Amino acid sequence: MKLISRYHKDQAKALKAWFELNNPSQKTESTDLDPSLSPAQNIEQEEGKEKAQTKKAKEAFDPAFSTLLFEDRIFTLPNNADLVFGKALPDSVDLIMDRKDLPKADWQVFENCPHANPWILPVDRFDPALAALKDNEGLVRTHVLMNTSMIDEKWCRPALKRLIAPEDEVCVLAFSFFDDTKNLADWNKQYKKGQGIWYRSNTDVFFWYGLKENQVHWVNYFTDDSIKMQDAIRNSNILLLTGGAPDLMMKRIREKKLKNVLKDYQGLIIGYSAGAMVQLADYHITPDEDYPEFSWQKGIGWLEDFDVEVHYHHSRIQKEGMNQAYAAKPKPIYAIEEQGGMIVDPDGSKSFFGKVECFDEHHPDYGF
Repeated sequence: MKLISRYHKDQAKALKAWFELNNPSQKTESTDLDPSLSPAQNIEQEEGKEKAQTKKAKEAFDPAFSTLLFEDRIFTLPNNADLVFGKALPDSVDLIMDRKDLPKADWQVFENCPHANPWILPVDRFDPALAALKDNEGLVRTHVLMNTSMIDEKWCRPALKRLIAPEDEVCVLAFSFFDDTKNLADWNKQYKKGQGIWYRSNTDVFFWYGLKENQVHWVNYFTDDSIKMQDAIRNSNILLLTGGAPDLMMKRIREKKLKNVLKDYQGLIIGYSAGAMVQLADYHITPDEDYPEFSWQKGIGWLEDFDVEVHYHHSRIQKEGMNQAYAAKPKPIYAIEEQGGMIVDPDGSKSFFGKVECFDEHHPDYGF
C-alpha cells in the first residue's frame, strides 16, 4: 500500500534538494547525447551537468530543514491527500512510502479530517532512503479487467500478485445488480455477510494475498448516503467493481453523485464483467439473454483507447457484435474469455493473462 505525505512551498524545495544530494536514484538523468561529440566527451559533459546539479542542490538545501522534513509527519492514502494536506499547488511534492516500510503504528483519527478517518498514520521518524518523490503531475492508477471475481484462482494469481499487498484496503462497489433487486432485503440476499450469495466471492478472494476480512469494505446502495459512499471509496487503495448490469451500474453511480470521486481515484481498480466494461469511456453491449439488442453505453471514462468483449466464447453473435462495434469505432477490442484478463498500468502499457484475443482489421473474424 502506497501512502503519501505532501510538502508545500519551502519544504517542497528543501525535500527535492535533499533527494538530489542523498538519493541518486531520484536525480533526473539525461538521455540526450550530442552526436557532434565523441563518447568520452559526452560522458565528460554529463559528469559536468551532474556536478552542477549537485552544487545547485547544496545551495538550495538548508540543513535546518532536515528535522522538519522527516520527523512528525502524517501519511495517508493517496485518495485522501487533498483532504488531509490541502489541494496540491504547482510546486507541491508528494513523498511516497510503502506502508510496510513505515514504523508499525495504528491508523489514527484526526478530528479536522472527518472524511479521512481513520486512515491517517502519524509517524515520528522514517527512513527517507526508502521513499520516492512524485511531482504533482497526475493520477497514478492501475486497471484490471476480467470476467470473474475469483482472483485467487491459480491461473490468474501470477499476474495479480504484484498488484495486491497485505496492507491494502479494498472498497467493493456492488452497484451492478439487475432491476429485480428492489430493496435492502433483496440486496442482502446478494451481498450481505452470512446471507448474500456473492459476499464471499468478493471478499474471501483477497485472503490469498494476505488481506483480512476487516480490510474489505462494502458500499451499501440502500443504506449509505452519498457522503459515506465517497468516504468509503477514498479510504481505499483497491476498488472492486462487480459484475452484472453495466448500464445500471453507471445509472446508480450518477444517481449517487460518485462520478467525480471515481474519476479522480488513485490505486488499483479491479473490474469483472460489467465492472470491466464501465472502466471504459465508451463500451458496447453484445446481445445476450439480458440485453436483446446491441447498444453503445457511456462508462466512467478511465480508459479510452480500446473496447472489450467480455465472456468471449467465440459465438456467432459475439463476432457480429465486435464487427459492428469496430465499424462504428475502429479501435482494438479485447475479447476476454472466462479465464482471461488484462492489466493497464499507469503509463498506459497493457499486459494480458489467460485467454485474450485482440480484434481489429487483422483478426481472422474481421468482416464475419
